[in-house]
Amino acid sequence: MWNFPTPLPDELIYSTIARAGLHHGIQSPKQLLDEVFKDRKVVATLDLPSHLNAIVHLLQRTGHFSLIDLIYKHTMFGVYAPFVQESHRQKAIALMAEQASGSIHLMLGLNASRVPNNTKLHYCPICIQQQRETYGEYFWNKVWFLPNLSICLKHNCSLLSQDYIQQQHRHLFLPLLPNQNQDTPHPYYKEDFILGQMAVELLRLDPQPTPSHEKWTKFYLEMADAKNFRRGNHVCHEQTYEQVIKKFTCDYLDSKNLGIDPDQDASWLKTIFRKHRKTFSFLEHCIVWSSFIPEMAPKDILQYVSSIPANLYFVKGPIFADDAPSIKKEEIRQKWQDIVLLHGVKTGRNIKPGSAIYMWLYRNDRNWLLAFNSKHISCPPIRKNKINWSIRDFSITKELFKVLYRSNDDLACPRMSKSWFLHQLSKGNSISKNLHQLPLSSKFLSTYSEDTIAYQIRRVTHAMIRLGYTESSTKDKWRILRLAGLSKERITQEAQIFLNMICEKKIYAY
Repeated sequence: MWNFPTPLPDELIYSTIARAGLHHGIQSPKQLLDEVFKDRKVVATLDLPSHLNAIVHLLQRTGHFSLIDLIYKHTMFGVYAPFVQESHRQKAIALMAEQASGSIHLMLGLNASRVPNNTKLHYCPICIQQQRETYGEYFWNKVWFLPNLSICLKHNCSLLSQDYIQQQHRHLFLPLLPNQNQDTPHPYYKEDFILGQMAVELLRLDPQPTPSHEKWTKFYLEMADAKNFRRGNHVCHEQTYEQVIKKFTCDYLDSKNLGIDPDQDASWLKTIFRKHRKTFSFLEHCIVWSSFIPEMAPKDILQYVSSIPANLYFVKGPIFADDAPSIKKEEIRQKWQDIVLLHGVKTGRNIKPGSAIYMWLYRNDRNWLLAFNSKHISCPPIRKNKINWSIRDFSITKELFKVLYRSNDDLACPRMSKSWFLHQLSKGNSISKNLHQLPLSSKFLSTYSEDTIAYQIRRVTHAMIRLGYTESSTKDKWRILRLAGLSKERITQEAQIFLNMICEKKIYAY
């Protein structure tokens, strides 16, 4: 193909090929495959395409796009690569260069991942206007396709969704032709911005070898050590659970299919703090990083993990203490001393940049660190005044009612569970631990907390309103279920009865 378009910044290769068809007026998917790949069997893969050597050949004239450039800058490879074995990363690159036969996703662990692949095409309504002004056309930006994170970090808004084209034609490359009046806004949470920022940083990392499972194992044990969540070779999983829940609610984790049950031995959070035998998704890693070491950027984390010596899973003792330059060691010691004198050991370990300094000293200068900390552990102050639980109970209940009245008419509100109500309060974690002292608050939570049945009925109602239905029929059920985020397998019997009453008995929704 002559005049194959040059990939734009952060543009997916899928999008570049779609623009090529648009520029040359090619309407037949098979003809476009002939022109670009000389192969009519190529599947239009959105995130991790193959046959990229053909694209490299078409872009030879530019002198700027090697195979590695295309893979890391114009596919979703960068968000998965850091967490697979180096041999798998190299093999995946080789598969993307030529015919892969669908094995790339298997190689990178996506088929077995808890995080589902994108089933929709997403775009930001503000970004596309800027694309039009800057480039004179639209294109699919890779930062819109972070799995399970349908947000625009640049404009702090929800993405609009279109049906994934492979459901219609597996060989069709669909160009971005927005229709903002019909495309569906995708729901998002405030926590999405925390994880999204980290994911984008991963996506834009330079190509580099990946740490082994051994090094990841050692890193997570060090993180547990830094928070004092480790006893010998045993990690206190109850404490790691509490640490994550401080940052991310149970409802949010459930919405990402990453729910953690503290009583389940095989939960992903427990497994990630054990000996690594498999690949974990970028979302699982980012959730733990942002909960334990929010001050460290993904680039720094990966650099740190790569520097960890292998074959040291459960060593407790100084590691490479003599390798650190004495001048640097003295500087970091002084920084830690200043932090401890100002904030104390416990607080200093949990603030910026104390956590990173603590981890460095723990790894490189552990004997000095432990000796210094032991001399500066302060006794907790004795409380002179007892808490008046009755007054506090009344005050908390009043706040809970305010939350209820504020959210009662919001059909798009997440499930108003017990944990959701507590999360809306400034000291929700503390309250949850003292509910036995708060009878009024406990009664409120047991009375007004929304169960799964009520939540699903609300989602169905909201879906009907969003679809603009004033009267529904049986044929509309699938549309309502899809927009409500439900399926025949997940919907409760009561919610199904409600849906049937609406569609079959023609109950009106306003």
